[in-house]
Formats: sequence, structure tokens, C-alpha cells
Amino acid sequence: MLFLLAPTALIAGTPAKPKMNVLFLAADDLRIQLGVDRVPGTPEMHTPNFDTIIGDSLFLRQAQVQQAVCSPTRTSVLTSRYPDTTRVWDLVSYFRDVGGNYTTIPQLFKEAGYHTTGGGKIFHPGKASGGGPGNSKGDDAPYSWSEPFYHSNTSSYWSTNQKQPGCDECTGHSWISVSPEAEAKIPLPDTQIAENALATLEQHAANGVGKDLEKPGAAPFFLAVGFHKPHLPFVAPSRFHDLYPLDDIELPGDQQPPTGMPKVAWSNWGELRNYPDIAALNNSGTPGDVLPANVTKALRRAYYAAVSFTDYNIGLVMASLRKHGYYDNTVVSFWGDHGWQLGEHGEWCKHTNFNLATNAPMFVRVPGRTDGGVMSSTPTEYLDLMPTLATAAMGVSVPVCPADATKSRKVQLCTHGTSLLPLIDAPHTAVKRAAYSQYPRGYQKPGGQLTVEEDDEATVLEDDALFDALPTATAGDGVGAQLAPSKCLTGKCTMGYSMLTQHNGTYYRYTEWVDFNVKVADGPDWDRVVGTELYDHAADPMENTNLAASAKKGLLGTLSTLLHQHPVWASSAPSASQGRAIAGSEEA
Repeated sequence: MLFLLAPTALIAGTPAKPKMNVLFLAADDLRIQLGVDRVPGTPEMHTPNFDTIIGDSLFLRQAQVQQAVCSPTRTSVLTSRYPDTTRVWDLVSYFRDVGGNYTTIPQLFKEAGYHTTGGGKIFHPGKASGGGPGNSKGDDAPYSWSEPFYHSNTSSYWSTNQKQPGCDECTGHSWISVSPEAEAKIPLPDTQIAENALATLEQHAANGVGKDLEKPGAAPFFLAVGFHKPHLPFVAPSRFHDLYPLDDIELPGDQQPPTGMPKVAWSNWGELRNYPDIAALNNSGTPGDVLPANVTKALRRAYYAAVSFTDYNIGLVMASLRKHGYYDNTVVSFWGDHGWQLGEHGEWCKHTNFNLATNAPMFVRVPGRTDGGVMSSTPTEYLDLMPTLATAAMGVSVPVCPADATKSRKVQLCTHGTSLLPLIDAPHTAVKRAAYSQYPRGYQKPGGQLTVEEDDEATVLEDDALFDALPTATAGDGVGAQLAPSKCLTGKCTMGYSMLTQHNGTYYRYTEWVDFNVKVADGPDWDRVVGTELYDHAADPMENTNLAASAKKGLLGTLSTLLHQHPVWASSAPSASQGRAIAGSEEA
């Protein structure tokens, strides 16, 4: 039996307790790869600062992102809505243009009297967050921030489109071990982002911002710090590479795609293959065509080094928080925007619905409540962060969005999530029936052939640093790659809806790839399924075997019904008795 915690009711008026400051930390492309919790088959990680913070936080081990690619997932967490409400499925669409004028997390705090500022990568930069004439970098300015958002001035250089000091062969390389000399000459962007955060905290302390919050008129702060790494290219100082001797790096345990995997589930990892050093290998990106062992090990090592580099920068910010007397009156949250595949199943990057892509680290530290640490393995969603922070820092709740995409787009402030604070006292109790994710593909025509001209996978590439170059991406995106709006916005596509849920004591991942924007405008056609996936996480946590063709009909029917009750589409989902029949073995 599944027990659900009731969502917090909307609280009106002034909260009884003083507000708390918020330190809003994020990292790009960080999967569950920390010292306290990491992917099987990977080395013991050097992440002492992450481990320390998690030891005083609510750590959400099974947090699921809503779409495993940068702009859609960031838009989802920042607006607390599913992608089908924001209508952001790509790297260029701005939610205020294509979805609605939604309140974001920093905007919520700004409008509540907080001084909101930040630096690095929080919103996906450029056009995806309102960039254009007069606001080239975007960042949802001026809605979300009290002052201009900070960006490093060396991001373009370290995107590897230029020769590196002492490493001419690194031009266009997918990873770089940066020498002390090179680092001293041209600082790394994340170093500058950390330094900006330290300067901001020092300035806040000097001006009394975030101090004496129990007094009338006190000004709390909301500080967002978004680190770029471990996003490609894997650039980190050489001292962090030294933590992981190459001889200790292992290959993934299984480099073949899951048995029974439908073709539509696969990503050809174009983001990595567009780096010149990887492109020179002429790998097709198709299932079973794996990278050479030495290349795989080098990439994995460089990723681990980038994770430890991010850990170091997180440690600097947390030390400054303590130094300036903010540790006991500041709620700290952290999220990595999605997971990442490091050659498991022969797959790389994100861009899938596999758990390695949808599961990413998220934790929240609430002084006086999470001391000593709380670890929860119940499925949660990234869009739960807004209501969690609103309750933890301000003692108020966010209204729940209507269970209808069209209606919810008309509501400026609402959430598809729920506060996760009850998990502090009951970490093993379910807060929702399922955690949902999704990923779009080019339209799969009847007969099983993916329409090549509509297959976005060929150009699903990321603009991590060169936001001024949009809509044409360079360097890390592949030279000349065009970043275009999703076909799902204006035409038909195939959408993979996935969920993590518990059934009879077992966690399952269940996915259906269906027509989108075909029969149902801006929505799924549950009657035309082009691929189904089912993975038993108790017996198969790495998702090596798709059980959809052999599972009992009763189990498939139950999971399918729950998937169709996705919170955005719950009002239009068929009842259990009307659910379509799914092929499978007869129930015993």
C-alpha cells in the first residue's frame, strides 16, 4: 500500500517565524556521483564538501528531473511546472514567450522582499531566458533579480575553441587538465563565479543584508550560485585529475544497450561527438558502437575531476557563509540540473529517459531541522523545490496548479510540486504516487522509422558558455550547429513520458513513447504508442533489461494507467477501466 503525505495548505498573512536567507546552489550535468552516493562501477569520489553539507541536509536520492537537458529542466525547476506547461522542450524557447508569465523561484523571493542576486548558470543563458537586444545574456532579467546577474568573462575562452597555453593540441578537445600556469593566466569561469559569490557575501555582511532577520524591516537575501562544471568540455585544474589515477579508472560494466530497448529510446550523443577529438574517431553514436577503451577511461576520469573541482568551489562558498555568520539563518539548497551517462550502455550525455539521465542530486539544508542529515529514497521531482523553499525560508506555501495544461498556463504563481519538508520527519513515506520525466524525439512514423529531417537528436547540442552566439552555436556545440525551437511547438513529434514509482514494494521505471501534438493539440495521444519500457530497479538498478514484452499484463496496465494520470494530463486521462490493452504475458 502506498501512503501519501498531504500537501501543505496555502498559508495567508505574515509567517510566525522570521524569514531565512536562501543560498541557491546549482551545477551543470552533475549526476549521482558524490562520495556519499555514486553510480556503481565508479571510484570513491573526492567530494568532501558535498559530503559535509549532505550530512546536515535532507538528501533526496531519487530526485527526478522533468526533462534531461539543460534549458527545459532549469525552466521546470525554476517555475515549478512540467515541460508540457512551460512548453520549453528545447534550448532556445523562453517560457514567457511560449508558455506563460510564470513566477520563478528567485522572483517569488524578490517579490517577498528579498534581495535576489547571483552568478554563473541558473537559467539557461541567452535566448532561452529572454536574451536579445538590450539583454544579451537573458537570465530572466529583470523579473528574477534585484541587480544584474554575474557571468564570467572567460567562459568563451575555456569552451576550447581557442588554443590553450602549453596545450596546443587541446583546441576543440572534450576535456582539459589545466596546468597551474594556464589557470593563473586565464582564470577558469567557475573560479570566477565562486569568487563573485564570496564577494557578494562579504558585501552583504558589511551592509547588514541578511542579518538580524527577527527585527522589523530586516532584508534577507537570496543568493544563486550556478557552476558550469562538470558540463562538457570537462575542464578542471590538473590537481583534481591527480585525485583519480588513470590506472584506477574502470570501464562501464555494460556497454551494450538494454535488452529489448525500443529504438526511439536511444540518443546518438551528438553533444559529445561534435567535439573535434571525438569526431575524429568517426563513431556513429548508434547502439553497440562504443568508444575505444582508452578514450572512455580518459573521459570518465576528466568528468570525475570536474566533479571534484565543483566540490572545491562549493566548499569555498560554504566556508564564506560560515565566516560571515550566515550559516545558522540560511536555507541552503543544491541541485544538479540532470544526470549524465558516462558510457553505460554505450550511451553518453543526457537526452534520454534512462535513470542515469533523469536522476540527479538534490538536497536542502534547513538550520535546526536537518542537522545530522536525513536521507530519503522516496521518488521526488525537481519541481518540488519551489514549494519546499517557500515553506522552509518564509513559512508560506505556493498554490497548486490546476491538473490541466491549458488552465495552469493562465496562472502566474502555482506549483505542480509539493513541499518535501515532511520527509525530514518521515523520510521513507511517499509524497507522491510517481515522479515524472519526459523527453521529445523527432516524429516516429507508423512502421517504426524515425523521420530523419525531424530527428532533433542530430542537433540536440548545448550552448553552455557562448550565449551571445545564439541562435548559432559554436565550440562545445559543434561548429555551425543550429539551435532551433522544438518541433513539438509547431508540429508533430514523439514524446517519451517516463515515471519512477513504487508498486508492491518494488521501484519501477515505466516509459511510453507516444505521438505528441498530432491528434491532441499540445498534448499526448496515449492510443499510439511507438515504444514501451519497463525496468525493475530492485533486480536491475542499471536498467539493463526492458521487461515490457514479458511482464504480466496486470502490472503493465496498472503502470500505464498511472502514467496517463500525469498531473498535467490527469483531467483528460482515461479511467483504469478504459485504459488501452498492452501486450504482455497473461497475469498468473
